[in-house]
Amino acid sequence: MTEELVLNGQELRTTDDFHNLFRDRLHFPAHYGRNLDALYDSLMDYVIPPLTIRWTHYDKSEQLLGNRAQALVQVLQDASSEIEGLKLVIEP
Repeated sequence: MTEELVLNGQELRTTDDFHNLFRDRLHFPAHYGRNLDALYDSLMDYVIPPLTIRWTHYDKSEQLLGNRAQALVQVLQDASSEIEGLKLVIEP
């Protein structure tokens, strides 16, 4: 069975909100660095596939986070291309 992590763009107002969600839901370690490199490393080290990351209301995230939203998506895409069973779905 595939686990799903839903990122609601209407609720992610800051990158801290984003990192908190990942840390809490995916049980990243206490030393999680809360930056793009730490996100990628933690996805590679702590995610147990199969996992679908579904980012809903992404357009709202782009409004709130600006170019940081695209940078976060890029890290998630990079990780999903490396981790078999990790899938990213972006919904406007």
